[in-house]
Amino acid sequence: MAGKRFISCALFAVLFAVASASPSSRIWGGSDAATNQHPHVVSVRVKDAHVCTGSLIANNAVLTAASCVTKVATEPIDSNDCSVRVGSINQYAGGKIVGCNSIVIHPSSGNFLHNLAVVFLKESLEFTEKINKIELAAADEVYEEGTPVTVTGWGLDQSNASPYKLQQVSMSVLSAAECELQAGYGYDSIVCLQHPAGTGICRGDEGAGVVSGKQLISVASFAFGGCATKYPDISTKVSVYREWIDSLLA
Repeated sequence: MAGKRFISCALFAVLFAVASASPSSRIWGGSDAATNQHPHVVSVRVKDAHVCTGSLIANNAVLTAASCVTKVATEPIDSNDCSVRVGSINQYAGGKIVGCNSIVIHPSSGNFLHNLAVVFLKESLEFTEKINKIELAAADEVYEEGTPVTVTGWGLDQSNASPYKLQQVSMSVLSAAECELQAGYGYDSIVCLQHPAGTGICRGDEGAGVVSGKQLISVASFAFGGCATKYPDISTKVSVYREWIDSLLA
């Protein structure tokens, strides 16, 4: 009897260890997004592999991070190597793949400052409940410290794998002064994102939209010292670049 109890306990321990080691399939500290919850979100792909996340800002244009689609300096990658998957929370299936017609990098982009690019698509999309653009923050928009935001993407999770399903995570705006204190990155063109350790963006989430209410207020740029550290995540403030963005969409 004692031997049977020992075997049962040992088997339980093995099953527990396997369960604990299983991938979480989540963005760092995030959760699965629901179908149609974020119809503006797209998977930005290079040679048909997901590299970054982006946001539809017109029926033929995606806003993402310049670092996702830059070859060198402000020179974009070949648009023929670029595509986006729209209309699906699954980065591997569903929706449709649309090719890129052209890529415009912000002329001052470099060292993760002014880290924006507008990708124009080869076809104009028909908006549906699964595909739609998002409103951009106005040029004079101000977001106070503590403003809650949502970031969505297919970046690496705790298992160092890229999940198939779109992930979402809640953060909050950190003031420029506090961001300078914590990370030395209190630039006027930046929105710093506060989050607990164990939560945050990771590789593959670059370019993701940072949304407050129904407005895109910034674009995810990078995380300090790896993923989900105690330091704030960095995003590029949309309001600062509205004139540039609007000039491209005109």
